[in-house]
Amino acid sequence: MTDADTPSKIRVMVVDDSRLTRISIKTTLKAAQNEVELVGEAEEGTQAIDMVGKLQPHVVLMDIGMPIMDGVRATQLIKKQFPDVKVVMLTSHEDEEDVLDAFNSGANSYCLKETPPDMLVHVILSTAHGACWIDPKIARIVMSQLQGERNGSKTPEETSVFALLTDREIDVLKLVTQGLNNAEISERLCISMNTVKTHLKNIFQKLEVEDRTAAALKALRERII
Repeated sequence: MTDADTPSKIRVMVVDDSRLTRISIKTTLKAAQNEVELVGEAEEGTQAIDMVGKLQPHVVLMDIGMPIMDGVRATQLIKKQFPDVKVVMLTSHEDEEDVLDAFNSGANSYCLKETPPDMLVHVILSTAHGACWIDPKIARIVMSQLQGERNGSKTPEETSVFALLTDREIDVLKLVTQGLNNAEISERLCISMNTVKTHLKNIFQKLEVEDRTAAALKALRERII
């Protein structure tokens, strides 16, 4: 979904087995009702998949640990069946295994449940507009794991990827991983929107990816940022 075709109100579905968490998120969304609309709730993954098909939300807030089907598997199936639906993966803790599983699920953004209400709304809106938002704590966990696996070494292929990116493209990529959309990147770097789009196009080509999320994840995995 691009800025041009994003509707005035973002349709949101909440998937979490905790009733209290759902109530908390509903309160957050109600406070931002001019921008977002809660269209449904699910308690586990299989129910979520069925409801996504019926309700057609723009963004799904997905818990990780749930009975019957967890959020990682549910996200994988939702993204396969409904690729245009954006998924924000939520986690209540920073368990390394859960974070890494979530990172590989195909979700568009990743944040902790402790995220302040205003920031959660920002994540929802940014994700709906095509941005990828990754909580800094989650990014650090992923980076730490990858550095431990590689012991600081890079393959020749990864080194060539580093060489292909310009300093400005790396600047843009860093802001993409922080969840900024094109307009925010333009303002932050004092460059035009067309220049941002050109940088993103070049980044996608050089990293051999198709979208912002894939670029951000590859950047983290290969320690480009």
